[in-house]
Amino acid sequence: MSRTYDEERRFDSVYKLVTLGEAAVGKTSLVNKYVTGKFQRDYHRTLGIDISTYDAKIGTYLFKLLIWDLAGQDIFRDLRTRYCQGASGGIVVFDLTRPQTLETAPRWVQAFRDAVGPEPLLILLGNKADLEKNRKITPEQGEKIASDLGLFQYKETSAKTGQEVTEAFSTLAIKIKESHESRRSPP
Repeated sequence: MSRTYDEERRFDSVYKLVTLGEAAVGKTSLVNKYVTGKFQRDYHRTLGIDISTYDAKIGTYLFKLLIWDLAGQDIFRDLRTRYCQGASGGIVVFDLTRPQTLETAPRWVQAFRDAVGPEPLLILLGNKADLEKNRKITPEQGEKIASDLGLFQYKETSAKTGQEVTEAFSTLAIKIKESHESRRSPP
């Protein structure tokens, strides 16, 4: 069933968000946890892209979020540029137990900015916080990279437990809305 114009108008904002990062950092698991509230133990590699929609009530706002979960494998590099176009914001994800996934974060940020420009907002997520005994990256390291890259926030998440997952997506949506409103307001 298609939505009518009046049904679409009920949203305060509609945003396209993309998730970026190396393969197996938990991008798909984070999106699934946010959209369905469930965590799947079985890992299924994303091939190209998975698109989810979610109607999020955040404070007094109702957002429609179009979440494009991009594959992390290098074979999809050319497609990612196209998939990023039109995004309002992005989530760069790395695995707290695999330092090399944080080391590539600058590359993901640059690829996003090359595709959409500098204005869309990005957040950095250190995922798999539930694997504390396997952790190799400190919160301070994640915060420093986020700051060095000019990202507005760093959070540590767990798709398994749900730690900070809803907060990460909500924070990004609100920050995008505030950014859009400040650009429309006369000085």
